[in-house]
Amino acid sequence: MRPEFHPPVYSLSVAALCVSFFFISLSCSSSRDVVLLQPVTETPKTEEVYRITDFEGSAEGGELPLWVGEYLERGIRGVEALDTYRGRYVFIGSGEGDNFNALRHWSRSFTEYQDFALLAAQRIEERFYRGVEYYPDDEYGQFFAESMRRAYDGEYYGAVKEAVFWIKKQVFEAENQENGTERYEFLVLVSIEKIDFEAQVQDILSVNPIPKPTKRQESAIQRLRESFFENF
Repeated sequence: MRPEFHPPVYSLSVAALCVSFFFISLSCSSSRDVVLLQPVTETPKTEEVYRITDFEGSAEGGELPLWVGEYLERGIRGVEALDTYRGRYVFIGSGEGDNFNALRHWSRSFTEYQDFALLAAQRIEERFYRGVEYYPDDEYGQFFAESMRRAYDGEYYGAVKEAVFWIKKQVFEAENQENGTERYEFLVLVSIEKIDFEAQVQDILSVNPIPKPTKRQESAIQRLRESFFENF
């Protein structure tokens, strides 16, 4: 049995303004659904309170990798600020549940070719929602729907699956730290050169939707194209 590990309590976002949660049932007779999500890039607004009780390599005296610590404290932007990922965008797929083997299977099966598009499209969608007063389809018309269709269906080149790491955490309701629920979280880190990714996104944003946008929408679309990667 692994020894208990009790570092300080962390807080981490579990909800995004526009990022969807995806569910997948893995083919294990004893497995439950695994929740897959791409966390927001900004400072968390919705928090869960938890304590890490175990993590990969802890039984051998290992420590949390630097990228994991930065991600838990500051989100994706914290990882992108590391020298290791300078000039690259970082994407992290997260799978949570109580079935270790199912989660491990998911993380090992994750590929840049088949699964990265989901992470990329979620972050692109988040960018669309950021800064609009109501909804992107009001602001940008059919341009939003067509761009997102291409984003989710896209084949992205240049992405690299950098690392996989798991933690076990005890999650508490609100400030009550007496009866927490334990679950595993597997993190898959993928990175891609900024210049490569931006070129591919600009191609996605070159769509000419039907019906054509109104003049107001066309102005908003042009501004979005010009500033899309500011604080992306």
